Amino acid sequence: MRFRLKAFSLHLLVSTGVLALVLGGLYAGWYRYPGWYLADAAHIVVLVAAVDLALGPTLTLIVAHPQKPRRVLARDICAIAAVQASALVYGVFTLWYGRPLYYTFSVDRLELVQASDLKTGDMAQARGRER
Repeated sequence: MRFRLKAFSLHLLVSTGVLALVLGGLYAGWYRYPGWYLADAAHIVVLVAAVDLALGPTLTLIVAHPQKPRRVLARDICAIAAVQASALVYGVFTLWYGRPLYYTFSVDRLELVQASDLKTGDMAQARGRER
C-alpha cells in the first residue's frame, strides 16, 4: 500500500503543477480582467481541475503495484497520462472556445463577445484583415 500511495502522491503533485501552469496561462493570457468573471470561466475551470486531479492520480492508485514489472507499470502509467492529457486538452479547448474577444458597452451595461459567438471569417473581418 505504501508504494501505491507514493505513486498516487507523485502523480498528484505532477498533475497539480501542470494544471497550475495551464490555468495560470489561461488567467493571464486568454481571460484578462474582467473576462474571467464575465465569461463565468470559474465553473469550467473547477470542472477541468476536478477531472484532471481525480482521473490520473486515482487510476494510478488503482493500477500501481510493487510486484508489477517496471515495463508493464510504465506502460500503464503512460496510458493513464495519455487519457489525462487528452481530458486536459479538451478542457483547455473548451475554455479557448469560450474566451472573451471584445467587451462592448451597450446603453447601460457591459456585454461580452465570446469566441463562440463569432465565426472564423467574422473574427478576421473584425480585425480588418479580410474585406
